[in-house]
Order: sequence, then C-alpha cells, then structure tokens
Amino acid sequence: MKKGWKVLITTGAAFLIVTSTVAASSPLPRIFFNNNEYASNYFNLDIVNDRATVSLRTLVEHLQGKVTYKDDSIYVDMPEASKVAMQLKRLESGLVAEKPEVAVETWIRGVQRRNGAMQYAVLSPALREQTKKEFEDFFWVTGGSSPHMGKVEKLNSKELSSDQVQITFDYPLIASGQTYATGSASIIVDLVNKDYDTWAISKIELKDPDDTGIMIGATKMGSK
Repeated sequence: MKKGWKVLITTGAAFLIVTSTVAASSPLPRIFFNNNEYASNYFNLDIVNDRATVSLRTLVEHLQGKVTYKDDSIYVDMPEASKVAMQLKRLESGLVAEKPEVAVETWIRGVQRRNGAMQYAVLSPALREQTKKEFEDFFWVTGGSSPHMGKVEKLNSKELSSDQVQITFDYPLIASGQTYATGSASIIVDLVNKDYDTWAISKIELKDPDDTGIMIGATKMGSK
C-alpha cells in the first residue's frame, strides 16, 4: 500500500535542505533549486506549526532518487551525484588542519599541484564564500604550466592572538626546471572551531599574486 509522507526539511547530506519558520497567515514560501523556481504545490508545500513541510517522496524523486516504504521504515536511495558529493565531503574533512602550519602546507601543495579543491579545503568560511565561484569558473584548476611554485623550505610563524597566526615564507619560482625568481607570501590562519582545534586560512597576501598564473583568493602585499 502506497503511503504519502511529509517530513520537516532539516539539514542533511543526501539532498537539498532548508528549514523555514513561517507565520501561518503568510503566503507559502517560494522554492528554488539552483536558482530555478518551482510551484509550491509541486512539492506539496504546507505550513504545519509555523514550519514549512514538503513531500519527502516528491523532493527525493525530483533529485532523481527513490523513496521506498517497507517494514515500517523509509528507505531513501539517492543518485550517484549525491554519493559523490558525500565522498567529496569526507575527502575534504580529511584535509582539515589541526595546526596553522598544516593549513598552510596543504594550501601550498594545492598551489604546487594546481589543485584548487585542495586549496579551498583549508580556507575559512568567509574566504570560501568569496572564492567559490571563481574556483568553479576555472573548474578547480589553478596556476599555469610555467612558472610554478617550487619547494618551500621554511615557514615562519607569528602568533597574533590566541586564535590567529601569521605565517610567512618565500618560495622559488620554477620555469624549465630552473629557479629564476623568488616569491613571498604572508598568510593569516584563524582558529575556526575551538572544540575540534580546527584552523583555516582567512587571508592570503603575495608579493606578486600573478607570479604562478591563476591564483584565487590572494591579494597583493600591502593592499587593503
């Protein structure tokens, strides 16, 4: 026997989630998926106890998933894209830095490997919001074929406060296997989660932000 199910939309990994408190007398809220609006009745949107609810089956099936009810349980199967998103989240969590120097070392490896996703993983929430669109526009590839950032020999750390550290370093610029110049960086790393001792980069300053090609999120030293 097919049953209709409605659930409160709350935060979760498998599909798009929104929680909304709405006055009973207000019009039904508008629903957007990737900036495309859908009619409220398409998702059986309703207001219950001043909270927006939506059909679980309709929502999941709209995202190309499947909802099955059996043995007094609800089973939700999401498409491969959702599984990949969850895998990516786990990979990203594996790069979380527990020390300021680790955040910078990860960022450096990302620059050296032209890997924007690795760089993005150790950015603060504010810097992520600022740079995400640009990373996406370049398909998460940064830098250029030449020159590229060579091996960084030493990081210099300076504590600015109990939850902020400045790390500076020089790096060789390599072209055709040879060092032809030296770049300089000053990076601010913040303690973004005290409970888990998590550090993330909040500001990147380079002597020349263009010295390795596409460099996302960096500004020139001394600029405001």
